[in-house]
Amino acid sequence: MSTPPQVTEAVERLKGVFIEVPGTLLSLAEAARLSGLEPERCEPILDALVGTGFLTRGRDAKCKDRFSAGR
Repeated sequence: MSTPPQVTEAVERLKGVFIEVPGTLLSLAEAARLSGLEPERCEPILDALVGTGFLTRGRDAKCKDRFSAGR
């Protein structure tokens, strides 16, 4: 089963936000605004990116790419 193109595009758009500015800490609202996605669509994608290890999530619920997590 393949992923619908709209989902793939949304995932890539959100990943791009974190790749563009490594080390950026973003809340759900900030990630949604910067990616141009609705928060309801952005949240499960953030969860999936945390689940795959692309992002980490701090105690404050903000997300950061895992490659700069120690910075």
